[in-house]
Amino acid sequence: MKKSFSERLGIEVASPTLQTDSMNAELRNSIWNSLHTLFENRDEHWIPLAKWIAHNFRKVPVDELPVYDIRCREWLKSYFFSLPWNKTYDFVEAIVNNYKSIVQYPAYHPDELEKFFNLVFQREMSGFRFIAGELAPISSPAETQEISCAIEITSRAGLDGAHHHLKSALSLLAKKPEPDYRNSIKESISAVESIAKILGKENSHGLSDALAELSKLTNLHGGLQAGFNKLYGYTSDENGIRHAILDESTVGFDEAKYMVVSCSAFVNYLIAKAETVGLLKK
Repeated sequence: MKKSFSERLGIEVASPTLQTDSMNAELRNSIWNSLHTLFENRDEHWIPLAKWIAHNFRKVPVDELPVYDIRCREWLKSYFFSLPWNKTYDFVEAIVNNYKSIVQYPAYHPDELEKFFNLVFQREMSGFRFIAGELAPISSPAETQEISCAIEITSRAGLDGAHHHLKSALSLLAKKPEPDYRNSIKESISAVESIAKILGKENSHGLSDALAELSKLTNLHGGLQAGFNKLYGYTSDENGIRHAILDESTVGFDEAKYMVVSCSAFVNYLIAKAETVGLLKK
């Protein structure tokens, strides 16, 4: 984002830190203003939104809601600004994912809403972005695109196992307020193993054998194949992610984020190679 006049002159200093475990007033206000934009200029849209939030999110008696549209907006605003930072993201995520059922005549597609809020998050230095309906702690456009592409293409190709594992990896990484890094990594590498077995040989023993079989059909790059065999070994050895003693490991955000991005990229690579030789229809 372009620096302001005051920032260019050094009078004000913009915060260089992404907000990942808190939410400042500017970010919270911008999120509310975005919600206001979505619902304010539509006839009595605050009423159905308040009813949906009361019933599905806040879980309070709907017959105690205000009667008039503007009063429902005030009720929602008061609740929104009382939420802790993580529940605020839950609030936005719930609305974006259920927008079509909340609004009788939706004006936006969910993808458009995700892009709309992602611009706000980027501008206000949020450390989260929408990826396939999930608010995840990944802010790099290239990384976001890689994961989104892998989730979309596995769904389109009917690769349900890999699709489910990638969605689970992202959900566990995005879990608030306490992410599950260990199991996110397990799901990420399982996505690669699943797709390699489906495209290569289903009864292969582990990822290494599956990639070896797939390489015979698609001429996989040897370096990439070897690299992912080593990553699989990292998750499977006696001190690895999938071993029981890993509860005591030092696995954190950096490792989990790296794995979901890398595994998504490798899934995209495998699918592209498979399409080239006719294993999958484009």
